[in-house]
Amino acid sequence: MYQVIFNSGFIGFLIWLLLFAVSTAGLAIAIRCGWILRKRLFINAGSHGEIIPLLKRGDWQGAFERCEADSSLVGRILKEILLSAHEKTSAERQEIAAGMLDRRVKEVLRQINTLAMCGNIAPMLGLLGTVTGMVDAFMGLGTTMGPEKASVLAIAISQALYTTATGLLVAIPAITYTVIFRNTLEKRIELVTDMLEQALSHIPELEPEPKPERKAYHNTETAKLEV
Repeated sequence: MYQVIFNSGFIGFLIWLLLFAVSTAGLAIAIRCGWILRKRLFINAGSHGEIIPLLKRGDWQGAFERCEADSSLVGRILKEILLSAHEKTSAERQEIAAGMLDRRVKEVLRQINTLAMCGNIAPMLGLLGTVTGMVDAFMGLGTTMGPEKASVLAIAISQALYTTATGLLVAIPAITYTVIFRNTLEKRIELVTDMLEQALSHIPELEPEPKPERKAYHNTETAKLEV
């Protein structure tokens, strides 16, 4: 493998460097995606089991303090909602929850899309290495005389195909984990959405402020007019 990399010429060596960079970046991003998609970062089941009874009893202060101690996405969203629950309608609370949830989804999707990009780039780099290797092979074949042509061509082609194999070895797990991470994200969001709906259903609707009564206008001057 050492000879394949360092005997592939300047362009071939550059392609190998790019393949190494893409594979390293893909591995790092995959580890990061697995880390940020942990279930406890989205919802803490134990904490949620304590918050719901507090909301049912109307203990808003206790629920808020429990949300402060919860670092999961559900805890942070409920904390933000409880801060302004006294001045927001149910529709406005749902908008707050949807906005915070949407921002979190976009943050995770950026990482997953970058991993997908690594999976798409790797086979293209491998194909590029094969094409440039084939060009070098035929150029060497044209300058070789006698029975050595077949061996020169076989060695050059085998070296060129290594890049395609390497690109596929990088792309297959990257694309596979992209699908796995997307499905995991969808499951996490569905779970968060269900639990937020349960919590929001126990927060009473904001009562509208009573409108001031309109006083009837009596014109006392009309009584003084002569008929």
